[in-house]
Parts: sequence; C-alpha cells; structure tokens
Amino acid sequence: MQLTDGTRIFDSEVIDEAAKKLQRDEQEREMLNAFARYAYLRYKQIRNCVNPRKCKYMRVDQVLEQLKSPGKLQKVSNLFNITEEEVHYIVDFVKKYLKYIK
Repeated sequence: MQLTDGTRIFDSEVIDEAAKKLQRDEQEREMLNAFARYAYLRYKQIRNCVNPRKCKYMRVDQVLEQLKSPGKLQKVSNLFNITEEEVHYIVDFVKKYLKYIK
C-alpha cells in the first residue's frame, strides 16, 4: 500500500521492513523518521476526530475501539481523504513503533 504525504510517497512494505531492522542505513532512517512524523500528525487528527470528549486525550486502544464503528471510520476516511486501510495502518504503526504514544 502506498501512503502519500504531499510530495512524498511511502510504501508500507518498505516501512515495515525498515522498522523491523536494528541496523539501518541513512536513507532508511530518513524515510522512517519522515513517515513517523507523518503518522504521528495523522494519528493526532484521527484521534481528535473520533474522540467524543475533546478535553480528554484517548489512548491508542480507545482510538482503535472507536474505529470499529463503521460510521466513524468512514467519517475519518472522508474527512482526511485517505482509505480505511490507511487509517488502520497509521494507527497500528503508531501503536507498534512510537514509544511516546500510550
């Protein structure tokens, strides 16, 4: 699957492969860091979109629970012009690889 951030295009298979490596070359680190920034930005937008209580932050598991609702998933997909598969990939990536997200 390909994810687009403005001018950059990220391939999910390449990202997963680079994220699993312990030793990365400079190009892989740069690509992974750029995608991590993009994924975090999108995750915050997704979280804020499905959060019923705007004054209280949600945990990743709570966001995933909210995304089980087809209506909310469709709303997020339409609002940010990304596919439902991309929404789930971004949230899963954030949960798996970004340590500062709870």
